[in-house]
Amino acid sequence: MIHGCLSGSPFPRDLNSANHSLPCDARDSRQKVDYALLMNFAFNLSEYFLMLEDNVHCTPKFISTIYWALSAWKELPWVILEFSSLSFSGKVFHNSDLSRLTSFFLLFHKDTPIHLLLSEFRLLLAQNTPIRFSSSVFSYRDNYSVLVDTCFPVEKEEIFGEPDNPVASVLSDMMTLSNIIPQYAYTLNDECYSTFDPVRGNYLTVILERPQKVIRIEVLTGSDKQGLYRLHQGQIELGYELLENSKGCARYTLLGPLVEGNLDQRVFYEEDSVEELRCVRLVVLAPQESWLLIRQIKVWTEYKEEES
Repeated sequence: MIHGCLSGSPFPRDLNSANHSLPCDARDSRQKVDYALLMNFAFNLSEYFLMLEDNVHCTPKFISTIYWALSAWKELPWVILEFSSLSFSGKVFHNSDLSRLTSFFLLFHKDTPIHLLLSEFRLLLAQNTPIRFSSSVFSYRDNYSVLVDTCFPVEKEEIFGEPDNPVASVLSDMMTLSNIIPQYAYTLNDECYSTFDPVRGNYLTVILERPQKVIRIEVLTGSDKQGLYRLHQGQIELGYELLENSKGCARYTLLGPLVEGNLDQRVFYEEDSVEELRCVRLVVLAPQESWLLIRQIKVWTEYKEEES
């Protein structure tokens, strides 16, 4: 942990002589320089880097939450993992990227807000969409100053309400008991889908009846309290372009791996993309000799006003 008292940090020469017409411009430039100095100091001290601002509240067990997510994502490509909707707090970077991010902040310390710089940085390193976990681990305290809130608008935490699970069929190639059908995993009640001895490559696919703009997906495996019979290694994929036989989709992209048997992530789309989802697929990544309980798959879609 590094605590940087950066309020009196020296400005680079060009920043010190800059003529900022608004208080927020100067504050924004100083903030980016302060972050750059802190990241430069942290370079090579760890494998990952997590930034926390002042006046940030952390949920209980936030360290273990981040640890298990990083463990699940360890072998997968990513640039920024987001554990909150805040502009900078709660974002995790590879430490090896800090030198490039520091240079990026110093090069564009004026004019461009931090959240836009981070989006550009992510795109430059080939992560096309944000990776954000739905349950925010960090939030600003209630006494967050009016000036800071004015200069750096906070993205409001979206309230999703109950999942709406649009009409869909569910297919699986896992061993199914005679009276247990895959559809149970998608039904919003206490029923669940159970199978046993899944092998690598097994899948359960939700095929949406109509294309949907999905904004959040949650997948729960294992028993509710003890966590028994959960999927040890698996991932969720998003499917596009429904096959003619309606047995799945022609193209899939990774949403994310299961973290301790579960997944709860926001779904984002590339800028200007008009694609809508047709499939949500759970894939088994390693064999396990035990029962597997897929408790529930929850889907939230973007609300659309009906055309009159």
